[in-house]
Amino acid sequence: MRRKSPPRVVGPYLERGKWRIVVVENNERKSFFFLTEQEALKHKAGFTKEVATPTSRTLADVLAEWNAHRLRTGSCKEHTAAGQSARARLMLGPYLERDVAALTPRGAAALYQAQTERRSATTGNPLSAATHQTDRLIAKELFDFAVQRGYVGVNPFKDVKPIGKIKAGKLQLRIDEARQFTATAIQLFEDEHKTLAIGALVALTMGLRSSEVLQRVVRDLDDGARYLWIDRGKTANARRHLEVPVPLQPYLLRLAVGKQPDEFLFGLGVRSKRPIRHQRLHEMVHSICRRAGVPRICTHSLRGLWATLAVGSGVASHAVAESLGHYSFAMTRKHYAQPAAITNAGTARVVAALEGPRPGGKPSAQELIRQLDPETLAQLAALLAAGKGKGDPAK
Repeated sequence: MRRKSPPRVVGPYLERGKWRIVVVENNERKSFFFLTEQEALKHKAGFTKEVATPTSRTLADVLAEWNAHRLRTGSCKEHTAAGQSARARLMLGPYLERDVAALTPRGAAALYQAQTERRSATTGNPLSAATHQTDRLIAKELFDFAVQRGYVGVNPFKDVKPIGKIKAGKLQLRIDEARQFTATAIQLFEDEHKTLAIGALVALTMGLRSSEVLQRVVRDLDDGARYLWIDRGKTANARRHLEVPVPLQPYLLRLAVGKQPDEFLFGLGVRSKRPIRHQRLHEMVHSICRRAGVPRICTHSLRGLWATLAVGSGVASHAVAESLGHYSFAMTRKHYAQPAAITNAGTARVVAALEGPRPGGKPSAQELIRQLDPETLAQLAALLAAGKGKGDPAK
């Protein structure tokens, strides 16, 4: 990578009866001509002021400027900026106090390789592919910002390729295990008044993200806790209002007793006086799993189990995606619902459609097929095509 020369303004030079000054910036030269030397000197002073750079522009300086820019423009939430800044500092540590242009593509590749071999301070295991690939993207976005600002000419992470394969989906409970989990959570709430145990059940039975559970206020419960409103969230599609399962309604009403409409349903952190941190809910899920004698899962896995069971019960794919706050079912399919559930649901709906009219005024097969969503119709076509290729009698 060609190292950038510092911005500067040179001249004026007398050429063919005119005075020329040259502005050198981002390794590019631009010439400007003036009729008099006095006019050229005046403009030189102005150009010099425009291209003047601070005496120090370390990588740490640029990282701080990037975070401030994202917060100012609203492109990033405060806690996200803080978390990504910490990740970037961990990965880019050897270069933080050096000039931002000092990091070469070879150095960037070496930093990323070292990150793939780093061990988690929490588990002691090597970082997962999802974690270190996210760190690579954070570093790449940081240097994209540096390029836009003219601090470097080329992003050193531009050609650094991700290493490893990200595991899509998380370990999920089986149905019997989920029942044990539910019974244990209710017992924890009844015997020890662990309010987050109900929060875990909200995640399981309604498919909510941790943040969507913990940031709910009393007024989000509507119509006697029949509905739960979510006005904002992680994505633009997070806004929705959902039906609350009947067994869960009395527990949520009990949590709301004595609280003002704008108070958080699950309370505040004892010290921070802010919504309870995600880690607390994560710890509660682990505690419930341990007491229930089921495999230890994370909070997000409960959301995945909801998606799997919803799809398996025959709920239309687009409805499942909307309930999860996803833009499309592609995200649900990739990270949440188990493939077998999707296949089984499609097969069941296809078979029901092809069985034909039943006694009692039931809809005909044609009517049922017209009710199928586009994705299930595509699965139907695929099944018919597969049967045709194998010499199936349906041919």
